[in-house]
Amino acid sequence: MTPQMTYKEYMWYRSEIYTLERLLGRLAEDHVIMRIGYEDRLQRARQRLEGVAPPPRPRKIEISFTGEPVQSYYGIDANFAAESVAIISDAIRLATAGATGELKPTGDIPRKTLGQPIITGVTLGSFGFEMELPIPEGDPHGFSYPEQAVQRIQTLLTTAHEANDEQLSNAAMAIHPRAVNKTAGLLDLMRKRGAQLVIQYQDNKVELTNSDDIERVAERLNPANIEDRTTHVTGTMIGVIPTTRQFELAPFDGPSIQGRISTDIQDLYQTAREFTNRRVSATIRTIRIRRRAPRHTLVEVFHLPTA
Repeated sequence: MTPQMTYKEYMWYRSEIYTLERLLGRLAEDHVIMRIGYEDRLQRARQRLEGVAPPPRPRKIEISFTGEPVQSYYGIDANFAAESVAIISDAIRLATAGATGELKPTGDIPRKTLGQPIITGVTLGSFGFEMELPIPEGDPHGFSYPEQAVQRIQTLLTTAHEANDEQLSNAAMAIHPRAVNKTAGLLDLMRKRGAQLVIQYQDNKVELTNSDDIERVAERLNPANIEDRTTHVTGTMIGVIPTTRQFELAPFDGPSIQGRISTDIQDLYQTAREFTNRRVSATIRTIRIRRRAPRHTLVEVFHLPTA
């Protein structure tokens, strides 16, 4: 069996080999004892990496807190820390399961470990936590649902802070409604406890660093202000436009519905050929922000039996 090694261990041995090779290259020939020691260390380091594939670079999130629960760089209220980290972890797991298409409107989160981050350290320069995302299943260097989940949560927070209602609708559409509600719960906790936060993932940083920021985002993500529902509609598919991911559906018992097609539906040209001008059963997600015009997304579509 190929030896297992963490990325940190692998890079340590790589650094050890590089350093020892440089030292040996500069070492005078008459330093026999020192040379033997260096060569022995070099041999052991090379043997340790023999047959070991380079592990994937960890995907790390940094969550930093300020405000009333934080005592400078010294510490943080334990209850607040436990509750906030649990909410963030649940939001990532929900968004991950939602992205895979396996998450139901209620019930347990499927494959909980798929999106479960782990705490690997504390942040420097403020008080918070470093969290590592799980390695993607299958190809460890490939597509990552947990990574996508974090990016979409960051987009949701940034959009709720800075953008208009239409853009917020689009950002909310990209995440499962249970993940949106869990993220709203985080902001509600921050508001109640007088806390602020910064979420850093790779080059993207979301900064909510004063009470006005937290209040604005908490209010805009409040479930009372976001109507998010999924319905099953039967009717005639009037059209599918693959280039713009648009659809129009004429329900049997209501006005025409227009909107975007979910990225879960991949072959849009096949969808257009198969369903245009046909009787269908469709699953449609609708989001309305603060009584603005609703935005619709086609999630699934199936043929209805001919009469």
